[in-house]
Amino acid sequence: MISRSWFRYITICLIVLLLGACQTLVRESVPGEWVVIPPGSALRLNQPIQIPPGRTRAFFTSGRSSAIDASCTIEVRRLDPDKRQTVQPGRYGITRVQDYVALVSSVDRPPGTDGQVRFQLAGHGDSGGAPMVRFGYHFWLDNRQDPNLMRLTCLGRHDEPASTRPPTLVEIQAVLGDQATLELAGAAAMPGS
Repeated sequence: MISRSWFRYITICLIVLLLGACQTLVRESVPGEWVVIPPGSALRLNQPIQIPPGRTRAFFTSGRSSAIDASCTIEVRRLDPDKRQTVQPGRYGITRVQDYVALVSSVDRPPGTDGQVRFQLAGHGDSGGAPMVRFGYHFWLDNRQDPNLMRLTCLGRHDEPASTRPPTLVEIQAVLGDQATLELAGAAAMPGS
């Protein structure tokens, strides 16, 4: 028999798979309309983004996080363990938008395990509880200017599924700050910019 928490986890995974086949809608603001990111939209990087050695992403830090604790990262394809990578300023077209659910894991180190690490989904320990997640979006970027460039990922607050949501366009722009701008095709200006 499947426990209630596992049933919720399986249901969330199935919903994510089904949503992957649908067109992704992004909310402008709370409250606000749900919109499709139209073809011709882009991410404009206003300054170089530095990715530290041994990493494939860099967090946007010049903006301020909203009340929902949103975050955004720029991601590249290759890992360089020895030197910093730079994504140059420019306009990078958004080729598609994908719903994303980050299932957050925790490191469980019970006393007396001699340093052995056991990974598990947060909230799926021996005490039960709901899984902890972050809902968000992958904005896949046109890599013709930079073949190493992959995507912008923006996530909402880390919480139980019923208590969190993906970030809105206004919240994403607040996180991007002066470092970057989402340019929606056909829109006069990005909400909140």
